[in-house]
Amino acid sequence: MTASGWIIVAGGAAALTLMLWPTGGTRLSLRAGAKHRRRAGIPAELPAAAAAGAAMIILGLAAGHAVAAAICAVVCTSAVKVLVMSRRRVAVAEGVARFASVLANQASVAVTAADAVARAAPLVSGTVGEAATAMAADCESVGVDIAAERFAARVPSAVAGSLADLIAISAEGGGRWAETVTVIEAEASQTAATARLFHARVAVAMPTLALVVLLGAALVAGAGQVATDVGEWLAGGQGAALLVAGAVAMAALSARVLLPAQAISRQDGTGAARSSRPDRSWRPTAARTQGRESATAQPPGGTR
Repeated sequence: MTASGWIIVAGGAAALTLMLWPTGGTRLSLRAGAKHRRRAGIPAELPAAAAAGAAMIILGLAAGHAVAAAICAVVCTSAVKVLVMSRRRVAVAEGVARFASVLANQASVAVTAADAVARAAPLVSGTVGEAATAMAADCESVGVDIAAERFAARVPSAVAGSLADLIAISAEGGGRWAETVTVIEAEASQTAATARLFHARVAVAMPTLALVVLLGAALVAGAGQVATDVGEWLAGGQGAALLVAGAVAMAALSARVLLPAQAISRQDGTGAARSSRPDRSWRPTAARTQGRESATAQPPGGTR
């Protein structure tokens, strides 16, 4: 491979690295208060980039064409991925809001927190409903504390984690259970509304970006097929360099939209890690940044 070919490959690799670099840091970076790291997973963009690059090589084109195709595949996959992640986020947020609402109703009539969970779980559907049903079963087998921890681990939501902590603390004798779960219900409803708004205004438009990229690639390929001399020039080294430069510029512009959208889409699922054990030292504090304040009373008889 010539020096220009290596330069093209290096530029494409740099562009792919920028597109695939996690917005919240690498998996080896330490997170404040985190006791467990997320398990490693292969981003969907990598197989798409490999498939697009391999297709260019199979067609007998140069490495530059493979790099340009891989960059376009990364952008398209990232755009579609935002839509998929947003749909999952909305489903989880709505499920948590539904569970919190039903649990708030049951908290005023149930004798214990475990009884409230057992009554509320059958009324919730979806993945959150399955997690709630599993928590109700775990309450009878392993206890409310461990059941709440497992529920928080199954549902990727900060509000679900707060709800699990409240259930665990209330089972140990914490007061004002019904009042506090009402506060969490209000926050869960607001979180679900925000997720639906993001999905309707931003996520559903992301596939349009992928369509624009595909139409641009199809236009270049069509021009090469119609004009033989243009096709020969595009298939050469200078044409490959131009395509890589265009792909890098397109990826840089797309990243200004895709990276923030991806960060918001995965916010509930991959936010700051919570402690693996519920906090047992709640005190009256400011509840949320929206200005609401809530307090949870200590168990009767003072602090243990």
